[in-house]
Amino acid sequence: MVTRKVKLGKKIDLEILNALKISENPLSTRDLAFKIKRAWHSVQTHCLKLQLKRQIHGFTVTNINIWELKK
Repeated sequence: MVTRKVKLGKKIDLEILNALKISENPLSTRDLAFKIKRAWHSVQTHCLKLQLKRQIHGFTVTNINIWELKK
């Protein structure tokens, strides 16, 4: 049996993408952090990187960052 080790950064990216995929509405950074059980700062950093890769779309409502899958 061969097991492949996935790097932590890639794992967090996949967790974020999966959480956004199953959500009916866009999610805030805080909600994402709770759903995938990661620190807010880690989620925020990975969301920004995913946005630069054009995989997700982010926007701000007052002080809150909101994320959704790119359409």
